[in-house]
Amino acid sequence: MGRGLIALDRVAAFVLGLLLLAGGAAALAWKYDVFADAPDRIRLPDLPNLVTEDWWPWAIGAAGITFVLMALSWLLRHIPRRRINRLSLEGSSAEGRLTADVDSAVGAAAQVLAGTPNVRSCSGHLITDRGEVVAELKTTIEPDTDLDQLRLATEQVLTELHQMVGREELRTRVLLRTARQQTTSPRVI
Repeated sequence: MGRGLIALDRVAAFVLGLLLLAGGAAALAWKYDVFADAPDRIRLPDLPNLVTEDWWPWAIGAAGITFVLMALSWLLRHIPRRRINRLSLEGSSAEGRLTADVDSAVGAAAQVLAGTPNVRSCSGHLITDRGEVVAELKTTIEPDTDLDQLRLATEQVLTELHQMVGREELRTRVLLRTARQQTTSPRVI
């Protein structure tokens, strides 16, 4: 979520809060006759005539569709977008921007790690997590995997990834899942 959206949310919540407080205060003031000139009842004599007009259903339908679209837009803007594809490189300025497709590098690192013995599959993505850039590798391993061998292979892959990317602030996360059953290799007679 961007700063502009956060600021808009706060302003909208503040305005809505003020309107609710003012409405509640006005209702209490009306109930306890704080204003002597206030009528006992609110009468809208033209309202029954409005709802019988030909344009009324269209106006209500358009207002409803507008509110639904605004609500969907608001919800979609609040979906966290954690996945990123590119990182800015040093040397970017107003004259030009240097970027690198680091998500592809993370995917390549995942393919290398998937070639490690007893690793069933591995996928990788570049995400943002709590303001930090994280290369995340999701790895599925066999139940009998030697974890020391896997750790060494993972450290080697991550070292090469850091060398390729060249960014000190890049963090890494390796998520291990153990497969439920050992894969059986096909029998050859």
